[in-house]
Amino acid sequence: MRWIFFALVFANLLLFAVFWQQQGNDTRPIPQTVQVVDSNKQLELVSELKSPLVAVVERPEDSEVRQARCYVAGPYADELDARHLLARAQALALAGKINSVDISTDEPSEYWVHVPPRATRAAALKTLRELQQRKVDSYIITQGDLAEGVSLGLFRNQKSAQSVQKKVERFDIPVEIRVITKSVREYWVEIDQVAQLNEKMRERIQAGDSNIDWQLVACSE
Repeated sequence: MRWIFFALVFANLLLFAVFWQQQGNDTRPIPQTVQVVDSNKQLELVSELKSPLVAVVERPEDSEVRQARCYVAGPYADELDARHLLARAQALALAGKINSVDISTDEPSEYWVHVPPRATRAAALKTLRELQQRKVDSYIITQGDLAEGVSLGLFRNQKSAQSVQKKVERFDIPVEIRVITKSVREYWVEIDQVAQLNEKMRERIQAGDSNIDWQLVACSE
């Protein structure tokens, strides 16, 4: 029985040696694709791609195109003074233009007496006819936030406006007074050659205008 045991051990060693030799001589190429389990798609190696990979750079969500910037000089109360500064800039081969801006003040200019907007045009016409029958000068407002209301006139004197208000209210018609404030017009010279307007250049253009400022703002259209 002992010789059978040794024969089996020898046979196992022989099979192991043959198997080991076959593994060492296996020169088959390594597959370039790998089958994904439970999928019909294949994974490709980077070295086997037909076209190179392109890096994708994510842009910030809040990125916006920068608006053009211009220098403006002002404010001028007189347009003629603004034109003089523009002429000095043009003499230095700089192009520009003059912009006007109306600035509202707190000082009352006029008092607008009016009937608040009616629900419909027909209701406004009814109020208008009633006022005209009572010899009150009036007309329908057709535009703005007071459209379909009735205007009773503009007055420079507050007491005059209040007098008309009290007269019409006796007819059981609601009346309001809107204060219209004064506005001041300013003039600004706009130049878009920002790169050329260094401090010395701005001083040359400004000349003796000591009451104005230079500001870097978004260019007007």
